[in-house]
Amino acid sequence: MDDMDEGLLKLTNHREHPTNKAYKVFHFRIKEQADFFEENLKSHDLYYESDIEITNRGKIYLFGIRKTDLNIVQNLNNIAIGKFRTPFIEKKVNQYIVIFIGLIIIIFAILSFFKNDI
Repeated sequence: MDDMDEGLLKLTNHREHPTNKAYKVFHFRIKEQADFFEENLKSHDLYYESDIEITNRGKIYLFGIRKTDLNIVQNLNNIAIGKFRTPFIEKKVNQYIVIFIGLIIIIFAILSFFKNDI
């Protein structure tokens, strides 16, 4: 799994199962996130297989899910990712600074539009 090309942005944490095309493999690098995902799978009575793979970048927690359950599991996956996600800009002050700069740019764009309108 560690040598797997996840792409530049690593947008998803699931891939096709390497040997069984009826399954998808979801992977997590954070134990708490993997535990939360597993608890959600259990609470929805979904069949899954789990494993832990040790790589040179640390442990990867793997879950094999049937593709017939994919719609439910993708929702549970999004919940697990969202619960442990950190904000893009963590400090509130910095968030307001970015909003303020954005508003200044919009105001200048509107003013230049009206000033240059012939």
